[in-house]
Amino acid sequence: MSVFIKTASFAAPILLIMFVSMVASEALIGAGIVNRLEKIGEPLASFANLPGICGVVLVTAFGSPTAANIMLQDLRENRIITEKETLLASILNTTSVSIRETLTYHLPIVLPTLGLYVGLVYIGTFWLGTLILLLFVVISGKIFLRKREVYGVELEKAEVSTMIKRVIRRYMRILSIFLTTTFAVFTLTELGLIKKIEDLVVPLAKVLNLPPAIFPPLAAYITSPLIGFSMIGSLIHNSVITEREAIISLLFGSIFMLPFLYIRFYFPQWISIFGFRLGVLRGLISMTLVMITRVIVLLIFISI
Repeated sequence: MSVFIKTASFAAPILLIMFVSMVASEALIGAGIVNRLEKIGEPLASFANLPGICGVVLVTAFGSPTAANIMLQDLRENRIITEKETLLASILNTTSVSIRETLTYHLPIVLPTLGLYVGLVYIGTFWLGTLILLLFVVISGKIFLRKREVYGVELEKAEVSTMIKRVIRRYMRILSIFLTTTFAVFTLTELGLIKKIEDLVVPLAKVLNLPPAIFPPLAAYITSPLIGFSMIGSLIHNSVITEREAIISLLFGSIFMLPFLYIRFYFPQWISIFGFRLGVLRGLISMTLVMITRVIVLLIFISI
């Protein structure tokens, strides 16, 4: 029963946001308001050969990444943008998400907890991953997309009753997929997935000559970054571990934390919004590029 309760408590607020976002997306498109926002994010979207309307989504992502992805899917289903444009525009939203996360999470929480040096290295690595994703979008857009314009007259304006029916139909599909995926993830967790990850991490951490004191915070960081930050920050402030050891531990731990985070949170959302194939592809591209970035930075600090 605990799995059902955890699934419901975790999914309920996200599903509520999704529903509100879907209604808002339909309303904005139907009212033609999206056309007025194009100019704000259009330059960056245009640089990647994406239609200017994808700039609207980029602006929306500052307020709600979920709403932005739902808006993209709405544009895709209305055949205003293609599948490739949907994929690249969704990854482009990472720029907005990274700015918001830095302002609301990294600077006020992570930096004071880890200290100036370790905190800046961690945030810098995070932003390096964002820049790699942005570079991927630009290069892919230049190679695979043909520059074109999407004008406001192409947006489908529907009657209120039609809009409501469309929202409900799509929402029920999203709800069923999201609940099923989330339930599966929590079931695997209850069956000992976290414990298996911890058992794998400790021997590998020993290979890196990390001190035993870092093992519990490292395991905590993989499943709950905020708790891990606090524990590692405490070890730094009490001189139990060096700043270099803290950085190596965080970068090493993030290689395991990122898949856990994506599988638990991002994949269920993206699959429920974009469908299985595009949702999985969206997740694999982002997760792989970000992990490669952290592995490279980790190797640099190990070699110092």
